[in-house]
Amino acid sequence: MLISEQEKERILSKYYDNTSQEIKNYMKRRFPISHYKFDWMEKPFIQILVDDKLMPVEHNKKTLVNRIYNYINDEFPHIDEATIRRTIKMYLDIALSSNPD
Repeated sequence: MLISEQEKERILSKYYDNTSQEIKNYMKRRFPISHYKFDWMEKPFIQILVDDKLMPVEHNKKTLVNRIYNYINDEFPHIDEATIRRTIKMYLDIALSSNPD
């Protein structure tokens, strides 16, 4: 994912102190993001792989946060629910604002 420094700073400032780097690294490995961009498209179509299904990220963030949280909440019993959900939202926001190669 390519993202400008200003865009990255803006996103990270929203989630400054209530996220987990451990969960973010776990999500990068377990929930890959795919970008599809064709000549006729204004912006790329972004999908995430959840439960062996590609799901669109745009206009589907709330559903994805709930679904991903249900998959990973048992993996991180030492981290509270709010931190896990905010980290998932941050991961999806970064995916939405990134540009494909």
